[in-house]
Amino acid sequence: MKKSKELLLIRYISFIILISEIFIKGKNSGVFSIIFILLFIINNNLRIFFFKSDKVNLFSIILEMIVSPIACFYFGGNIIFYLIGLIIDTVSLNYRYLKNMFLSTICLIAIYSEFKEGFEQGFINLVIIVVFVTLINYISKLYNTKKEAQRLYDKLRISEESLIEANSKLEECLSSIEELTILKERNRISREIHDSVGHTLSTSIIQLSAMEALATEKDSLLKDMIIGLRSFISENFQDVKEAVKELKADDYGNYKGIIRIQDLCKNFEKMTGVEVNTIISKGSWALSTKQITHLYRITQEVLSNSLKHGKATKIKVIMNFTEDDFVISFKDNGIGVSYIKNSGFGLKNLRERVDELQGFIDMTSKLGEGFFVKIVLPKEREI
Repeated sequence: MKKSKELLLIRYISFIILISEIFIKGKNSGVFSIIFILLFIINNNLRIFFFKSDKVNLFSIILEMIVSPIACFYFGGNIIFYLIGLIIDTVSLNYRYLKNMFLSTICLIAIYSEFKEGFEQGFINLVIIVVFVTLINYISKLYNTKKEAQRLYDKLRISEESLIEANSKLEECLSSIEELTILKERNRISREIHDSVGHTLSTSIIQLSAMEALATEKDSLLKDMIIGLRSFISENFQDVKEAVKELKADDYGNYKGIIRIQDLCKNFEKMTGVEVNTIISKGSWALSTKQITHLYRITQEVLSNSLKHGKATKIKVIMNFTEDDFVISFKDNGIGVSYIKNSGFGLKNLRERVDELQGFIDMTSKLGEGFFVKIVLPKEREI
């Protein structure tokens, strides 16, 4: 509060008036008066901008209370202008009883220092100080209200940013889930058509071929009808095969491995009650069988550790394809550790599997901040 522009302006105006009263009006330009004014201003500024400790601030205020009436007696000037900085800094104190005691002391200093000019001047100083203290208290309340409003605004803005980020991640997650669901459904439908309709048509063609052989011996007209029907079914069978081929997504092969890992995460969530969020990005290449097998076991190990050792209730799994690498990361909200021991069988097993795939693994954790695992596997080159 004492650093506000308005109060700084009042403080420095009081310095200017005090200097003019001492050096111009009082014609007191001695070395001691110059040194005092400099030390007085420096002490004020140190209290405003540099002193962080409450004890040092209190010592500075008490020292100025003692020195101000003495300086007023020797160098001249109105005591009010000596005390303005003190009043501002005293009102800013967090100690209520100490603040009231200091303000009472300042009022006594203002009255007593002007008794030489008469009781009337002392009373005027008292009224000025009371009005000034009331004004400073009002400014202090306004400042605190503004500060609290700013705090609430910042909190609301952070909450809004967090909400936007969460919404973005949710949309990304839903998009990946929707895409994988469509791929899986298209693959299922194509398989069903191939297995049911394709099988039926194929069996019909075989039976018609047998009927054609029998009809050759007995009825040429029946033979012609069978030949026409077999030709018609064969053509439609080719159309069905082409439709199945087009329906089955080309990208499905690229996702077979991570769909298996996603299913593992879903089953883990059902079995344990731990919330597992999976986010998957599109990929233009497929993981090898060896990579899929190792990643499946790695995922099992990480999920199990998050529950067993980390006591996690939420785990985020992100799978991302780049042009040359596949990146999978796991982040849980568990208890975390201050130091990761690599001697454990589970973690050694993770590193061995990643090394076997010529990949990279990074594990970090902080006490109370969960566990993070990032694995990068290079795309296997065709020989």
